[in-house]
Amino acid sequence: MLNTFISRAEHTLPTKRACKPLLASVLMIFAFLFALPASAITLKQAQTQGLVGEANSGYIAIVQDSSPELEKLVNEVNRKRKNEYAAIAKRNKIDISQVAARAAEKLEARLKKGEYYQDNLGRWKQK
Repeated sequence: MLNTFISRAEHTLPTKRACKPLLASVLMIFAFLFALPASAITLKQAQTQGLVGEANSGYIAIVQDSSPELEKLVNEVNRKRKNEYAAIAKRNKIDISQVAARAAEKLEARLKKGEYYQDNLGRWKQK
C-alpha cells in the first residue's frame, strides 16, 4: 500500500526538469513587469526626476543616468521637435536654428522648479 502511494505521488509531482522551464518563464515575467515602468517613462516624468533637461539648442538632452529607454525617449521627442521646427522655419522663411533658439527660450521659461536647463555656456542648471 505504501508503495502504491509513493508511486502515485511520483507521478503527480513535477520533475526537476519540468520545473526549470516554469521557473524561467516566471522569472521572465517578473523581469518584464519591472522593466515596463522604465520603458513607459514620459518626458514630464523624466524632467521631474532630473533625468533630462532642456538644452540650449531647443532640444532635450540627458542630464544623468542614461539608459536605452531614456535615449529612445530623447530621440523621439527631439525628432518630433525637429520636424515641427522645420515646418515653422519653412512657413516663415527663416533658418531652423532661429526657430530652435526661440523655442529653447520659451521651453526654459515653462520649466518648473527643480527641473534642469542648459545655460548659454552649456552648463546644467536647476530652475
